[in-house]
Amino acid sequence: MQEGLGWRDIWVLVLLAILAGGTALLQNRHQPLSLDDLAIRETIEKQVRAFSVEDGPIAFGFAAPDLQAQFDTPDYFMAMIRAHYRPIYFAQKLEFSAPARPLRDDAEMRLQSVFLVDDRGASHKARYLMQKQPDGSWKIAGCHLLVSDLVDI
Repeated sequence: MQEGLGWRDIWVLVLLAILAGGTALLQNRHQPLSLDDLAIRETIEKQVRAFSVEDGPIAFGFAAPDLQAQFDTPDYFMAMIRAHYRPIYFAQKLEFSAPARPLRDDAEMRLQSVFLVDDRGASHKARYLMQKQPDGSWKIAGCHLLVSDLVDI
């Protein structure tokens, strides 16, 4: 039996170390999300979840004050979402591809792009206008829905 490591064993260990380091670098190629980005994503996800269980008061609660004033009640708000934002109302999958970006150097307003798939399997892109509230929370101040050419896999 041979004592110690041979050259072949050392090269295998070096190769494994290089592969492990490369994998670690690839996994950490993105900057961690800021607390604001995490809160923005959570707000959008929670509102979509509220739509899926038809909980108008909860969904309405994620709307910014100006949007709430425009629709007055959760029932009117939900009716508008069902009529004009069906893909969001029936979203089956959400994906955030990038952090929210500031809107015109205004730290209190951000634009968050979201890829979504509705209950019919159609792909859409939504651009959420997010507004930071005095208490530090993020609310949805508007949404622009686009048909996406991306295919869900």
